[in-house]
Amino acid sequence: MSLRKRVDEKCKDCIYGPTVPGTWRQQVALCTAKTCPLWDIRAKPTSSIPESTLRWYGVDLVEFQPLTTAMKEVGHE
Repeated sequence: MSLRKRVDEKCKDCIYGPTVPGTWRQQVALCTAKTCPLWDIRAKPTSSIPESTLRWYGVDLVEFQPLTTAMKEVGHE
């Protein structure tokens, strides 16, 4: 198993909830455990996160905008 797959699996195991809004990548991107050693290399969504999902998680849409822009610049659209 590749390192990327191992990181993805660990993050999914830690945070993903199939009964809450968002794909596993969206949920992982919204992770707030910034002290986690995997936080900087966690998976990013392959599509934009819907505003309804962001609101469900209590994300400040103005604060999240730069992160959305950064994801697009890196090719994670």
